Amino acid sequence: MRQLVVVIGVVLLVSTALSVNPGFRTAISAKGFDYICQVGVPILEKYLSTLSIPPISGSASSPIGSIDYSLSNIQLSSLTIPSASIKPDKTLIISASGISMHVHADWHYRMKDWPHISDHGSCDVSVSSVSLQVSVNLGADSKGHPTVSAASCNVDIGHLSIDFHGGASWLYNLFSSYIADDLKGSLSDQVCKATKQEIDTAGNAALESIEVEVKLPDHLTEIDFALLKAPTCATTYLETDHKGEFFLISHPVEAPFSPPPLPSVGSDAKMMNIWLTDYIANTAGLVYLTAGVLKYNITPDMVCSEYKQQHLYLQSKCSQTF
Repeated sequence: MRQLVVVIGVVLLVSTALSVNPGFRTAISAKGFDYICQVGVPILEKYLSTLSIPPISGSASSPIGSIDYSLSNIQLSSLTIPSASIKPDKTLIISASGISMHVHADWHYRMKDWPHISDHGSCDVSVSSVSLQVSVNLGADSKGHPTVSAASCNVDIGHLSIDFHGGASWLYNLFSSYIADDLKGSLSDQVCKATKQEIDTAGNAALESIEVEVKLPDHLTEIDFALLKAPTCATTYLETDHKGEFFLISHPVEAPFSPPPLPSVGSDAKMMNIWLTDYIANTAGLVYLTAGVLKYNITPDMVCSEYKQQHLYLQSKCSQTF
């Protein structure tokens, strides 16, 4: 029993020693995420309109028999997202409902049985009453950049209709509903696949390009905004801890002191909170002092002559401007 207590004590001491207080902390509340959705949905609609959807293939039963079909060169021509939300809850959950979209694509089909009739052309697909939910894990890489990874994705298509053009399209439009029912599942899978790929590749590429060490205009110093750990997704807020330390560009050295503890976030009605510690100002002072910027030597030849003769160099009566 005593050995167990000793082991637990050592673990607690090591955990405490390894924990690092942030120079500053930010927290975005549910109200803040509501504002992000309000501003971000139009941007998201524009971005998703350029999303590349991989080819879709499948099989379906029709009045002319079982067929294998494929859709290629799929282009999303319009997209509307009337309702969206972002909620932190262990992961970042992005939801949207009432989505409608219009897709143009090339189609090809081939009958499974003899005489293996085939045909091709183009088609327009109208999709409405779509709901989307994506769960995103948040992390931090070794350099303090934020990272994202798609944990899960679910797309539910309420209504889908397809209108064929070219070939014997007048005939295929008579039983397009057979293909539409099967296409719902295939399209849902491909939209999720494309969404997760964009998050994991384009999302991380964009986050990796963020400068976490910003050089200041004085060309002497830089400030480190790097994440100290993965963001915390609570049920009412998203919290990030940042280093918040000044460094000399020519000779970056850790400060010989640490940031003070910050209070817990808690619940707040504000969109965003930022906590700044005196660690930021103290590291700035140390760096500029080391660089000699805060040093100013007063020499005898700089002192006003009437007091210089009386050796009253440090008297406040000497009012000469240096």
